[in-house]
Amino acid sequence: MKDRLSKLNVLVVRYKYDLREDNDIIELSKNEEMLKIWSTIPGLGVKFALANPDENEYGGVYLFEDDESLETFLASPLLKEWSEHPDVSELTFRKYQVLPDFTLKTIKPNYISGDFINDLAPKS
Repeated sequence: MKDRLSKLNVLVVRYKYDLREDNDIIELSKNEEMLKIWSTIPGLGVKFALANPDENEYGGVYLFEDDESLETFLASPLLKEWSEHPDVSELTFRKYQVLPDFTLKTIKPNYISGDFINDLAPKS
């Protein structure tokens, strides 16, 4: 796990979104075609979609398997197209590397193991 963490790259994206009754970003996020695009981005392990409706701010935290995957994503048209969307403003993004030793020591016991997504799913 430490080796995987040392290669992990994180992208944090933030933007304002002009919400209107006919333009709901939450409904847009349910679009199957759009969801398929996100699930096929090479090297993208998970995208945490973020929302702060009180501040009209949205974004995401993207976990990429390595720097090459992150850089390939940044060079793709997706971020450029989103930044040019008429309802998006103040788009910013920052790249981070994970500090594996520190991160490993801060993971709650039994919080993450095996299948990461199943570990995060609510237990019924």
